[in-house]
Amino acid sequence: MKRDTTIRIFSLFIALAVVVPAVQAALVVDAGGDRTVLAGEPVTILAACNDTDVFDAMNLSACVNWSTGRTEAEIVQDDEQNGTVRATHTYLAAGTYTVTVEVANNATGAVACDTLNVTVDPQTAEVKVAPKVLNRKSNGVMTVFISIADWLGFAGADSANTTVSNPSEFAIGNATPEKVNSCAKDGGTLILKYRRQDLDLAAGDGNLTVTGTVVTENGSVPVAGTGAVSVIDPGNGKKAEFGNDGGHARAAMVKEKAKNQKEFLDAQQKSNGKANGRAP
Repeated sequence: MKRDTTIRIFSLFIALAVVVPAVQAALVVDAGGDRTVLAGEPVTILAACNDTDVFDAMNLSACVNWSTGRTEAEIVQDDEQNGTVRATHTYLAAGTYTVTVEVANNATGAVACDTLNVTVDPQTAEVKVAPKVLNRKSNGVMTVFISIADWLGFAGADSANTTVSNPSEFAIGNATPEKVNSCAKDGGTLILKYRRQDLDLAAGDGNLTVTGTVVTENGSVPVAGTGAVSVIDPGNGKKAEFGNDGGHARAAMVKEKAKNQKEFLDAQQKSNGKANGRAP
């Protein structure tokens, strides 16, 4: 009787060993925090990977979904249970992209994923505006000076292969320049002239944003910059006399107009001097 009981218990242990599956090793990946980069500049993901089993890079594979495509990723072993997943990508368009890092253990079948967001901003442009005070009902011309020296050397782009293919597409809102010039000295400057009546201006505006594109060896990259400006209303149409409140305001406007005209002429003379190879 005792022998029969022993046999039954032993058989039960065998049955349990067959029915209960083995616990697979846990595989975990941490993609890291959200990132912000400039268009045209490479973004590198360094994701931490951990396996409770002995870390074997030969049995692991990884890929990254950049939202614009998938690429295989490199896995570097750090110690017996940890490694780093590395991959690099370059975004050409501004926006926010969800990036997914996936690691698979080809021996056990375990798969681990993690995500982060990459925000891509346009390349920045140094912008100067003349005149700095704009009357909303003026029919004159506003000149924008854009330095392109920084664009030619931004990370990940070969300065020899970075160009501004069509400066006439640089826009302020829906307005494009009616005249385009350039000066190659000091790294390069675009000189764009806009008709003020084409600009959608509101009194109190403190700056104007100019947007455009440059072309790199990888493709077109957006750029954007703001120039300080003061937008004013022309007044109520009543003639102001010097000596009263309206006259003081009128005098201040006349003085500001003369100052703006001088700044504009100085800037234009300087740009013309650079274009002719002379010091301003």
